Amino acid sequence: MESVQSKIQAAAPRNQELLQTLSETDYAKPALEQQKRYIADVEKEIRQLDTRLKELEQRRKKELKEHEKYRDSVMKRFAYKVSRKQEKFDVQAEKEEREYFEVLQEEHKANEMRKNLGNTLAEAQRQRSELEGAASNHDQAQRGLDELYDSIFEGPTPEFPEEDSKEYSANDALNQYHNMRVRVESETQVRNILDNALQKISIAKYALAEARSHSRMDMFGGGMMSDMMERNALSKGEVAFTEARMLVEQASRMSPEVHPLPQVNIAQGNLMSDVFFDNVFTDMQFHEKIKQSQFELERAVKDLQAQRLNADQRSTSLKQQLRQQSQGLESARVALQKVREDVFQNHAASQ
Repeated sequence: MESVQSKIQAAAPRNQELLQTLSETDYAKPALEQQKRYIADVEKEIRQLDTRLKELEQRRKKELKEHEKYRDSVMKRFAYKVSRKQEKFDVQAEKEEREYFEVLQEEHKANEMRKNLGNTLAEAQRQRSELEGAASNHDQAQRGLDELYDSIFEGPTPEFPEEDSKEYSANDALNQYHNMRVRVESETQVRNILDNALQKISIAKYALAEARSHSRMDMFGGGMMSDMMERNALSKGEVAFTEARMLVEQASRMSPEVHPLPQVNIAQGNLMSDVFFDNVFTDMQFHEKIKQSQFELERAVKDLQAQRLNADQRSTSLKQQLRQQSQGLESARVALQKVREDVFQNHAASQ
């Protein structure tokens, strides 16, 4: 019969190979769990946004009908003219046009956010695929190691209490490592999300600066073109800030240390005041609104920067703890391996 010692010697290269694979892929399973939660969160946001897009589509169609009814109704215009209520007709027509373009703009913003969320989901799914491969390699290595040890330790080993004790310590160290790894992966994900939020809020900051520049031109006679460019810049700013706010809310669901951004009210143009009653006084009033929006946005930028710094500090601290846990896990595995080798040697010597 083959001795335990000879079994140990024969299994040594394979044992080392499997332990190396386990060490290299220990991160995969907790990281995969975190990635799945992140994907589920993004998918939920997409479903909610898709529902909103359907509602906006119905509103747009409704407003378009009302807009076209007044725009194309010659008889209605004639009736108002005959009754000397032409001004009332024009006001109602302008109202329908304004409401249609407002919902059209809202739908455009939602579509932009939907496109960006789709890109985020695709990247998250790609990362999940990579983690699934690493986790599969880890599971295969663990099964191989279990089979290797089972081939040597068949059945209970009450005669080797030290081996059982070291095995318990190794399993406990693995659980602690796993829990810490989940926290590290979560904070790393939070930090990445906040990085994306900083990019979005920077876009919003630039857009508001652009809007303020166009607003300044408008006060000095920029006309319709300045109004349009001003509105376009404000719309970009609002979309970018909304995306930043959504990202921070997403991060807050993953870490209790993250809180929502302060309220920011992006100034919005008005069809009547910007076009039909446009003058230097309304331009100056709206210029002040844009400046107020910039002030509120700057406050949100500083808040987000502080949260990003805190997330980085938490991540650094947890990674240090993880390295300690990893060292503890490795020590526990080495101790377990050592005691098993000692058991094998003592058992072989007693034969």
